Amino acid sequence: MATSATTTVQKPINIHKWVQDHIDEFSPPVGNKYLYEGQDFFVMVIGGPNARNDFHKTASEEYFFQLKGDICVQTIEDGKVVSHLIREGESFFIPPNVPHAPQRPPDTIGVVVERNRPEGETEHQQFYCPSCHALAWDEEFDCTDIVEHFRDSMEAFWADPVRSTCTHCNTRIAKPAPVLRIEDADEVRIIRDGDESA
Repeated sequence: MATSATTTVQKPINIHKWVQDHIDEFSPPVGNKYLYEGQDFFVMVIGGPNARNDFHKTASEEYFFQLKGDICVQTIEDGKVVSHLIREGESFFIPPNVPHAPQRPPDTIGVVVERNRPEGETEHQQFYCPSCHALAWDEEFDCTDIVEHFRDSMEAFWADPVRSTCTHCNTRIAKPAPVLRIEDADEVRIIRDGDESA
């Protein structure tokens, strides 16, 4: 990621005010914006709703803090999707090389901290088939700007009928609607805008 690292001490940032000042810049599919770009790590503020059905895999750890509202971070563990409900005020750590997919309803605000990738270190954007659950697409890349790269890569995937069709069962992986809400009565369920059950 190309960054001009901050070399002077900055004043404290009121994140709630910062979010209000930038609220129009949070939009699907991802809804993220840099809060801080340093030499060692960067911090993003991420607003919901998002509209993602991809999983991100990187060789470094990620730290989540949920500032406002509840979200769900889905991970791939032992070949299965595991849903982790992260409530307002909670933090969550993701170890290296764990595919993960944050699902963010409207009016949620989270903070994510990641380390800068050294040149040549690649990461993955993966899509799993909603029908047969096989890994349908795995794009490996050297990311220069996570905010723009992920959005552009998703849009290109959804627009391409070859890339977005599962080679195992021929299911087309469509662009998802934004997350509407998360239910967790018996199991965690992601409800998207337009779902019949909404």
